[in-house]
Amino acid sequence: MGKQINYWLGYTDFLQIAQAALDCGCVIIKPVSEKLIYGQTLDIVTENQHRYYFYLPEAGALMEQQIPFQDGNLVGYSAAGNTVIEAGFSLVYDEAKKITRSRLFAISGYYDESREYIPRPECLTKTYNRLARTVKKVAPYTELTDYIISTHDSSYRQEKEWRHKEYVSPAYLALRASQKYELVSSL
Repeated sequence: MGKQINYWLGYTDFLQIAQAALDCGCVIIKPVSEKLIYGQTLDIVTENQHRYYFYLPEAGALMEQQIPFQDGNLVGYSAAGNTVIEAGFSLVYDEAKKITRSRLFAISGYYDESREYIPRPECLTKTYNRLARTVKKVAPYTELTDYIISTHDSSYRQEKEWRHKEYVSPAYLALRASQKYELVSSL
C-alpha cells in the first residue's frame, strides 16, 4: 500500500507539479531506456517521457538500481522506494479518443533484510501531501456521469447512470465533453 492520487492532466499542467517538487528540494529522475537521468531544473521534463520520479535527498540515499516501478516493472519495495515519489502525466490517443490516467504515488514503507518494517520517512509524506495539493489545484475534483451496462442480476444488461468524482484538468474535461474522449486507466 501507499499514498496515491489518480488524475488526468497534460504535460503543461504536470510542469506545475514538477516545479512544486523542485521547490520542495526534490531531484527529478527521468528513466530513459536502461538509464536514469537526474535534473534539478524543469527542462528535464519533456513531452516524450510521461513518467518521472521525484527523489527527496532528505529522505535518504538513493540506490539507482532499486528505483521502484522502473520500466513498468515492480522491482520491489526498498530503501530507494522510501526516497522517491512516482509521478507522471496523461497521454492522449487521438485515434482511439482516449486519455490515460496517471498518478502520484509514494510507498508506505518496506521490509529490510532482517524483516524489520521501515516506514516511509515523514519528510517524504509531507512532500507527497504538498504535491497532492498541487494536483488538486491543477486538476480539480469533478463529478462525472458515465453510462455503463449493468452486470447485476436484477438489472443485467441494462444501461445505468454512474456518477463518480475524478481529478481532471479543465483541458481534458473540455476534450471529454466536446469530442467525446474517454478517460481510461490504461491502454
